[in-house]
Amino acid sequence: MKKILYLTCFLAVISAIAGGALAYVNSITAPIIQEMGIAAEKENLELMFPGAEFAEIDYVDETGFVKGAFEAVGQGYIYKVETNGYSSTPIIFMIAFDNDGKVVGFTPLQQQETSGFGSRVFEEGYTSQVIGKTSADGFPLLSGATVTSTAVVDGINAAKAIFNDMKGITADPNAPAEPVAPTLSLGNPVALDSDLTRFDAKVEEIGDGVYLVRVKGYGLIDPEGHAGESSVEYARNEFEVTIDKSTMKVVSVKNTTFGDTPKIGDSAVSEDYLVLFNDLDGTDMTQEIDTVTAATWTSKSVVAAVQAALNAANQ
Repeated sequence: MKKILYLTCFLAVISAIAGGALAYVNSITAPIIQEMGIAAEKENLELMFPGAEFAEIDYVDETGFVKGAFEAVGQGYIYKVETNGYSSTPIIFMIAFDNDGKVVGFTPLQQQETSGFGSRVFEEGYTSQVIGKTSADGFPLLSGATVTSTAVVDGINAAKAIFNDMKGITADPNAPAEPVAPTLSLGNPVALDSDLTRFDAKVEEIGDGVYLVRVKGYGLIDPEGHAGESSVEYARNEFEVTIDKSTMKVVSVKNTTFGDTPKIGDSAVSEDYLVLFNDLDGTDMTQEIDTVTAATWTSKSVVAAVQAALNAANQ
C-alpha cells in the first residue's frame, strides 16, 4: 500500500513539474508563434490598415471559411477567408471592418475564376458594392457570376458573423441585397470593314432605313443530330438596325432574337453594349469596335449585322 501511495505521489509531482514546464514553454513560444503568423500576413494586413499594429485573435467559425482573424489595434478587424467558387482553385481574400462594423477593405489574395465573369467579383464594379456596407447589411450577388459571388458572399457572411458575435451586434444573417448588374469588359477591337462573311448575314429592309439582319450565332441547333455531318445548322442572332441614310450613321441597334449561350453571349446583346454602336459613321468603314471579353463571337455577330445594314443602306 505504501509503495502505491509513493508511486501516486511521485507521478503527481512529476505531472505538476511537467505541466508547469509546458506552461512556461508555451508562455514563451506562444507570442513568438503569434508574431510569426502576423509577420507572414503583415503585407496583406497593411493593405487593409496601413501602418497599424496588428494582433492575431481567437475566433470560432462553424463554417470553416475563415482561416485567420486579426485586430488592427484601435482601428478594426481583418478576416482571411477561403472558399470555393467556379474554379477548382480556392478563392482566398481578406475583408476588413472598422470598429463600427463598416467594411473598409476587401481584396483578393488568390483567385483563378473565369476572366470576364467570376473574376469581376474582385473588380471595381463589385468591390464598390461591398466596401461601405456594414456587418448588419446583406451583401449582393453579381449577375452573370452567381457561383463565384455566392461563394464570396458565403465567406463574407462567415467573417461578418464572427465580428458581430465579438461586438455583440444582432444582425439578420439572411439580410437581402439587390444583385449587382454585370459591367462590360471590352477589348479585342474589330474593324467595321473586316471579313465577317462567316456570319452569313441575311438583310431585309423592313422600313425606311430600318433593317432586319439575321446572322450566324455561336450555338448549334440540335448539335447531337448533326454530329459527324459536314453541314451544321447554327442558331441565329437577329438584330433590327436603323440607319440614317442621309448621314449614313447608325441610329440604333436592337436585338430581337438571341441564339447564343445565356449568361455568356447575352452580355454582347445588352443595351449597354448595343448603345456603343449609336452614331457609328458608316462612311468610314475602317473604324474599330471593341468586342465584349468572353463573348467575342456574339460581339462580332453584332458587328456583322451592322456592317450588313450599312452596306445595304449604301446601295
